[in-house]
Amino acid sequence: MKPKTWNTLWISVLILTLISFIFLFKEDKLNPQLFGIPYIFWIGFLVTCLIVAATFIASKVFPYQETKKS
Repeated sequence: MKPKTWNTLWISVLILTLISFIFLFKEDKLNPQLFGIPYIFWIGFLVTCLIVAATFIASKVFPYQETKKS
């Protein structure tokens, strides 16, 4: 189960990153605003939160273990 979850997470982070830089982060795009905050700021914050959450989950389900030093 861990390798499947791990692969799903890293692929979703890769896709989210590509979609963000290709479609979401456009130059000079300020609208729509959310509570007076420009689009680029709140969408960047949302993408960052999603990537941090995925990284946290991935750290818990990482399928490989470090070699033990004796």
